[in-house]
Amino acid sequence: MAFVSEAEIKRQMEERALAGLYVVCGGEEYLKQHYAARICEAACEEAFRDFNFHRFEGKDLDLDTLAQATEAMPLGDSRTCVLVRDFNLDAVRDDKDFMVFIKDLPEHATLVFWMDTMEWKPKKHKALLETMQAAGHILECRPPDAAQTVRLLAAGAKRRGCTIDRPTAQYLLESVGGDLNLLQNETQKLCAYAGEGSTITRAHIDAVCVKSLDARSFDMVRAVSAGDGTTALRLLDELFRQKVAPQMLLGSLAANYVDLFRAVMALESGKKAEAPAALFDYKGKAFRLQNAGRMAARYPLPRIGRCLDILARADRQLKSTGLDNKLIMEQCVAGLLGVK
Repeated sequence: MAFVSEAEIKRQMEERALAGLYVVCGGEEYLKQHYAARICEAACEEAFRDFNFHRFEGKDLDLDTLAQATEAMPLGDSRTCVLVRDFNLDAVRDDKDFMVFIKDLPEHATLVFWMDTMEWKPKKHKALLETMQAAGHILECRPPDAAQTVRLLAAGAKRRGCTIDRPTAQYLLESVGGDLNLLQNETQKLCAYAGEGSTITRAHIDAVCVKSLDARSFDMVRAVSAGDGTTALRLLDELFRQKVAPQMLLGSLAANYVDLFRAVMALESGKKAEAPAALFDYKGKAFRLQNAGRMAARYPLPRIGRCLDILARADRQLKSTGLDNKLIMEQCVAGLLGVK
């Protein structure tokens, strides 16, 4: 079974030149749901979709039921489309009846296995892949990088009658985080707030979007780096009022200082601040290093080391003392403000 790109899937859908089988898998939930739905829409003519489209949950689906659905003749100029969510492909990797079924899929049918919550690693099942090879394609949906996400946000705003420029879309990504489902929901909310025909601005984002913990903790680090204790402690108070767990908050703060350490090391080595993204898990999050690089001039390595010591001490106190958690975090922020 050939792995297929998103561009090729789009071409097949536009030309209505669909294969008999698609497996939509991978680590990006929004894209998996998106492409599984789009393939089914392309396969079934809308006027006859109620008749030609069949959806099943894979948990207790038996092969006879699946075969009957794919064999049903379609009405109109359409295909019979069968969507199966979370079918256990691992369980049938050695099932001869399943292999025969895949080989003999009817020409009028498109079968879509949508691996929503069930993980499936196609490269581990060579025999199953070889059996399915002639039938269709695997689309492995991976989290997009920041540039791809920005383009998706712009396209999402355009579909809703609004526009968003690249820097503002980047700010939305940095504010909300990389979860595409959440980003699409926030884009919908922003377009409704701004109104059709509007250009989305940072002011709109600040007014209606809920910032991620990483974004809010970065705001704290930025305030600390500027010596703005009032803002840093106000942000800390807001997070406690929102009942953010102290360990999660401390972990997010520490992650920002680790980003800063990596960015500074890269810059001192004559490389770009985002260079460590190639060595660590920054898929779609290289902007964290870019943001850290903008503060690098204020943070020589000894200062970063002292900040990490303060964060480590706060971590020990949260885990091993009976002190008030908010007091520990306030002392931590005050300590960070005092580091020169």
